Amino acid sequence: MSEVIRTHFFDHEEDRLLEARNIHFWRALVGHVQADRSIPSDATVLDIGCHRGGLLELLHERFKAVKLLGIEPLVSARRVAERRLARFAAHTQLFGSEGWSSIPYAGVDLVVGHEVLQYISDLPLLMANIRRVIKPGGFVYLALGCHTENPLWATWKRELEVLGHAVHDHSPLEIMAAGACAGLAPSVRPLRDTGWAYHDPSVSGSFSYPSVGALLDHQFRHKLLFRFERCV
Repeated sequence: MSEVIRTHFFDHEEDRLLEARNIHFWRALVGHVQADRSIPSDATVLDIGCHRGGLLELLHERFKAVKLLGIEPLVSARRVAERRLARFAAHTQLFGSEGWSSIPYAGVDLVVGHEVLQYISDLPLLMANIRRVIKPGGFVYLALGCHTENPLWATWKRELEVLGHAVHDHSPLEIMAAGACAGLAPSVRPLRDTGWAYHDPSVSGSFSYPSVGALLDHQFRHKLLFRFERCV
């Protein structure tokens, strides 16, 4: 997850649509955080791969977090997020990919990440960084559908590589094992297992589905939410 200086993640229009597609998954992630009661009222939250700041904005609106931290290697997205989050009273700090060292030891109450692990080559290093910054008793929620157990990943991986993105194969058990080796207690569930599957097939672009069956399998089976707890 090295520093990237480019105008957009995909292109301007795709970046705009990306957030519209992701909002349903962000709401599901935040719902699990709320159901688990895993965030204090005066929380510091960290979003890994925060892009344009949409998930951080949702976390602030839902929980009134007092400090918003983000790691985002895409410089242009980070600047958009800075402007977007500046209107909130919460203290905001956004870092590039090397920003882990700027986050204090045990200084974060909640860590989140949505569809970011496929861009990270060194899972043990990521989990070690998370373990260092999360407070004892703190939780980490990482949502991912781009993993090796998802039949659609092989196609999506090729699409991303054609666009110039460096992506990596990770299996769900590998992700859980990396967290456990770093001292984090791992668990997993589908991000969503009920409700409506949101998708507009008239919009062309990356991450398409060959059938409704594949759409439902992705959204309710293969899109996973990994939870890690720092117990001590």
